[in-house]
Amino acid sequence: MLLISLVITTLIFLAGFLLGYSLDKSRISDVVEKLEEDDFQRDSYVTEQKFLNLFHGDVCYLTTQRLNDLSKHLAETGKVLTDYEVRGIFNDNEYLSLKKRYFVSEIKFYILLKELKDNCNYDRYVILFFYDQNNRESIQQGYILDAVVRRLQNITVLSIDRELSNDPSVSALINYYNITFGPTIIVNFEDKYEGLTNVNEVIDIINKK
Repeated sequence: MLLISLVITTLIFLAGFLLGYSLDKSRISDVVEKLEEDDFQRDSYVTEQKFLNLFHGDVCYLTTQRLNDLSKHLAETGKVLTDYEVRGIFNDNEYLSLKKRYFVSEIKFYILLKELKDNCNYDRYVILFFYDQNNRESIQQGYILDAVVRRLQNITVLSIDRELSNDPSVSALINYYNITFGPTIIVNFEDKYEGLTNVNEVIDIINKK
């Protein structure tokens, strides 16, 4: 009887383990699919712009709507990734790999926004937010920027983990803007503000642009 109970307990444990493993893999696949969709949408947009430029079309045509959609989709991917991290769904290596891919997507989008600002007078506000993991002020700054987005709408916030400076693309940004600690924000590609910046201060900075 004891042996049967032990077997049943072991089978229940294994079933739970396999179910959890299956769900984890499903969630990882979900994030990967979102990242791939981000890449596809951005590459599709870039291809369209190159075509129009090569054949003397209006490269700024429909820029606003396309970029707003890309910004929204990238933000949604970031929220899913953060939510899964908070719930401890990934192991360290899996999360780090996905996080790096996400940051590369953000940096590519940042470059695209700068090109459109220079070439098409694109008027969407852009904030690049450098943060430190497990830093109280960095966490507060993240909530503050969420509040700013809810109030202003016409704004894109891209968040970069400063501690991933071993990644070449992240390192390039950190060196260019001389980022030494988080939180630090870059507003509209130029102006740097170090330390905690509250909601009203961020909005005042943007309104002066």
